Amino acid sequence: MKQLLITLVILSTTACGWHLRGITQLPASVQVMTLESQASNRFTQRLKQQLTFNGVVFPSDASANVRLKIAPISLKRLTLSVNSLGQAAEYELNAELTVRLVQLAEGTDVEWQLSGRRVFSNDINSVIATQSEEKTQRQELENDLIRKLMNRLKKAQL
Repeated sequence: MKQLLITLVILSTTACGWHLRGITQLPASVQVMTLESQASNRFTQRLKQQLTFNGVVFPSDASANVRLKIAPISLKRLTLSVNSLGQAAEYELNAELTVRLVQLAEGTDVEWQLSGRRVFSNDINSVIATQSEEKTQRQELENDLIRKLMNRLKKAQL
């Protein structure tokens, strides 16, 4: 009886399209690629890890027909509001990323502009807390950019 119940649960979850969070079904045309990144090492490592997790292979030789070119992330910090003492009360972080997907054999070249925005409060009594919050928001911005890139790759028509 237990085996039947387990089998029914497995069949029902696979039949409804359920899958682990973070898994993106990428087209076969981008399953083997070369990654050329000018972004930070931390961002590049997380992107490569996400791509590998989703089945992308990075050959050690130059045999890949697809190149993913990542430009440096442009990050701007703006003051959104000030308090009655003239000190910054809120900051806004804006990130922009330019990505090119090049298919060498066919000569196709697609460019995407990805962007993200985060707002955080400035604790004037605790500089360390504000710095920690800014660091967290920067990491979340990078995660957003990676998610957006994965969605673009999912829809890539090469």
